[in-house]
This record gives sequence, structure tokens and C-alpha cells, in this order.
Amino acid sequence: MRFDVLFLHPPSFLDFRKKAWFPGPIARTVRSTAIFTVFPIGLMSIADLLDREGYAVKIVNIGEKMLFDRKFEVASYLEKVDSKIFGIDLHWCVHVQGAIELARICKETHPESFVVLGGLTATCFEEEIIQNYPFIDAVMSGESEEAMVKLAKEIEESRLDKVPNITYRDREGKLRINEVTTPSKNLDKYEFTRIDLIEQPSQFVYAQSGNTRLKIWHIPVCRGCLFNCATCGGSSYSYERLFSRSRPTFRSIEKIAEDFHRLDEHGFNSVFLFQDVRMGGANYWKNLLKTLHEQHWSNLIGVTMELFYPPDYEFIEMLQRFRPADKVALTMSPESGVDHVRRAHGRDYSNESIIETVRSCVKVDLPITFFFMGVLARETTDTVEYTWKLWEKLLSFKGWVNVEYGPMIILDPGSLAFNHPDKEGYVIRNETISSHYDAASKPTWVDWINYETENFGVEEIKNIILKSIEQLTKLKWKHNKVSGRLAEADLKSITFNRLVLEDIKKIHNIKDPAEREERLKELKEIEKDSLLTETYIMTHE
Repeated sequence: MRFDVLFLHPPSFLDFRKKAWFPGPIARTVRSTAIFTVFPIGLMSIADLLDREGYAVKIVNIGEKMLFDRKFEVASYLEKVDSKIFGIDLHWCVHVQGAIELARICKETHPESFVVLGGLTATCFEEEIIQNYPFIDAVMSGESEEAMVKLAKEIEESRLDKVPNITYRDREGKLRINEVTTPSKNLDKYEFTRIDLIEQPSQFVYAQSGNTRLKIWHIPVCRGCLFNCATCGGSSYSYERLFSRSRPTFRSIEKIAEDFHRLDEHGFNSVFLFQDVRMGGANYWKNLLKTLHEQHWSNLIGVTMELFYPPDYEFIEMLQRFRPADKVALTMSPESGVDHVRRAHGRDYSNESIIETVRSCVKVDLPITFFFMGVLARETTDTVEYTWKLWEKLLSFKGWVNVEYGPMIILDPGSLAFNHPDKEGYVIRNETISSHYDAASKPTWVDWINYETENFGVEEIKNIILKSIEQLTKLKWKHNKVSGRLAEADLKSITFNRLVLEDIKKIHNIKDPAEREERLKELKEIEKDSLLTETYIMTHE
């Protein structure tokens, strides 16, 4: 197979099938596995534009292939394909190890091809990546649709100086940083539903729902943000600094409706509209709801909408009257259950407004899920426990009200907190791409934690995370949000996690690397078998 551009989505850890690793709770709130098989949606808009410009292009989900096909080998696969350019996304920092190792294999199997990384995290560390990893030819910074087309045009003549947005080495080996272009104010020229450009799309579009498997897709409302949440790499601050986008740019209502129709034709059942539609103003979100409500779907049955702050009753009432699909749900992320901690994080609303939101949703039978995150700056033992009390209050409501807890673990590079930790109440443990790579190569999720707060070190953060997961599981069980069987399995997993982390500390002291790895693999085998896990727990207790 011969391509002009082949996009590869890496797993978070490329060696997850060979080495023992313990990702723990890192993927609790994402619709993915611990190797993060869902790729950033911007990969599709770049591939689409290249395709329309006449280039042979494909997206290959390497992480998914490795996860669902045990016989799949990365190097063997790459030897069978050929491409002038291999593009690897390093958008989320969790993919650092996977992206860098995948780039290494690309260059080893295709030394004459051009290997380029792109995405938010790659943009943050563009200079260091080019300086430290000679098998990576360039980093594509910022929003890259037009820049990737330009790269595909100029690569034959090696005129990299003509390509915007890239950081690279020139023929003398000197670091060059080209100017970043102003991002497009017309997002309607980009497509985000070109399913045909993905090689054998399969598991990553599905989600388990009871006994059914739903095909789910994500659709962006805009690019940019009005808010400055401290730990978010997609905040207003980060968009302006990394992508030169000072204000959000919104996709047209007609284009979003077109996306819905295309997904419906492809047999998709559910759509997640990410980014808060209310940032576009009242006319925008009202007309969007009315337009989608007037459509008729053959397969689409559900729409989930993201909220950045509590909605007023007008929004809830309009959503009830003009449902974009039969089933509608909302998500909101207060992050903390304490007002002053939440405000310091960048979310300026109260617990009272959260409770009022729940009352409004229950009144019109509208499901809502709240996502909390820890451990944040300004957090204390008291604020953590107060957050647990808010969880119980939310879960006690009759109706479809859910609470999820997703520990931060990796604070986003490029965020306010990462760039100004003293001001925001954090201490950054891994400041470089190399230190993130080294941490990600270690066996446990605790090794990956890249921050501390003014009140808590890594060990305390680990303990709070495990205790919070345990507490939420017990509360869900108490309020009949999960079955006893699932709750007991989750609690057993937490106990196992605690014990394993203590054993791994001892294993680290073993001097022989081969023996260390063998002991880690023994623990991994125990984790895979429920009977062995139970015996392991009983033995330790």
C-alpha cells in the first residue's frame, strides 16, 4: 500500500502487551481503554482536506489494532505499507511514550520517509522534540489542516522553509521554527465525519450500553474557549498561546446538521456534541436545537451535550421542547465539590447552582452526569471530604443523576497551571517531554503523576485518588446507581491496586532488571485472573 500521508494513532504505551504496566484509574472518565484508542477529531479534518486536495491519505488506529488483534505487530505492519509522510498525533500527554516509540519504528522501517508529530502536547514541546529525537523530522504546531497540505506539496522538493507551523532541522542540522499561520475563521470547510478515511474502523466507535453496542461519534461545536480553567490545555489561555486563536470560532448550524445526517446514514446511534453550545450565544444554541429537532433520523437515538457551567431553566426547558434526538443527556464538570476550590480552578459557580440544575433536570426527566477531578490546588483533606458529601447529595436525587470521578494524574502541558504553577498552586514534577516519556515508561500510574499541590505530595495524591474512587463506589451502591456485583468488583480492584503499588515499591529495590520485570509480570498475571486476585488479596490481608 502506498500513501502520500499515513496518519497513525498510537496507544498511550506502545509496549503494553509485552511489559507489565498498571494504568489503574487513568481512564475512568473517558470512553476508551487505558491505552486511549480514541484519536483526536482534528486528525480527521486534516486527513479530509488532504484527500480533497488529491493526496492518498488514511488514518490507522495503531492502538486499537494492537488491543483487538493480539497477532498484530507494529513493525511488520509498517513494513507492508509505504508513505512519503507518517503523521503521528501527540495531542494528549498520555500518549507521549506511545507516540515517540511509534515514530522511532516508522523511521527504522522507512528511513527515507518524513516523520512528523502534531497536536497540543507536541506543540508545547516542539523544540525539545526536534532536539532530542533525531528520528522525528518535524513537529507540526497549532491547527494544521492547511499546513499539512502545504507540507505534502513541498516535501518532494524538501522546501521546508515554505511550510508554515513546523519546527524542524535544516540540512545543516540547525533548529528552524517557521511562523505559525493565523487559524481559519471558517470551520465549515473542514469535515469531521469522513469515516471512510479510517482503515477498518471498528471498536473505537462503539460503546457498551447494557446488552447493546452503540456506534458513537464526537462532533465539535467550535474551536477555542471562553473560559480559563487552570489545568486545561484547551482553555482560552492555551488556545491563544499555542494556536493563535484568541476567540472561539463556531461551526454553522447547517454544517452540524449535515454532520448528523451523514452519521445517521452511516448507522451511528449516538452523538456527543463537545464544547458548550451556549458559548455561541442564545440565538446560536436556540436555532441549533430547533434545527436538529426538525430532522428525522433513522439510526440516531441519542445526543449528549457538554455544559461548562450550570444552565438556567430556559435552556433546560428549550432542550426538553426541542430535543435533537429521542434521548438527550447532559454532562457538566464541577471538578470540586467546594466553591472556592472550583473558582480557583476557573469554574465560577456554586454548589447551590449545581443542585438547582439537578432539580431542573429531574423535573423534565433529563439525564445528567457530573464529573469531578482531583486533586486540585487549594484542596485540603476537608475539601475532599466535603466533595464526597456533595456526591452523596447528588446521587440521592430520584431520576437519572450520575456522578463520575476522573483523577487528573497528568496535568495538561500548555495550561495555566503547567506554565505558571506557583501562581496557580501547583508544583510541576515533569517539566520536559523527556521527563514525561521517562515517567510514562515506568510501570504504575503513580509514576505518571506530573504534579503536586501546595498541600499534597504524590503519595498523598495517590491515597486520596484511591479513597475517592472507593467512596464513590460505596455511594453509588448505597443509592442503587450500580449493582452490588459491580460495586464489589470495583472495591476489590481498588484493594488490589493498593496492595500492588506497595509490592511494586519493593520490586523496585531488586537490582537485577530481568528479575524485576519477571516479578512485575507475575503481578500482571494475577491481575488478569479474578481467582488469583482474590487469593492475592486474602494472602496480603
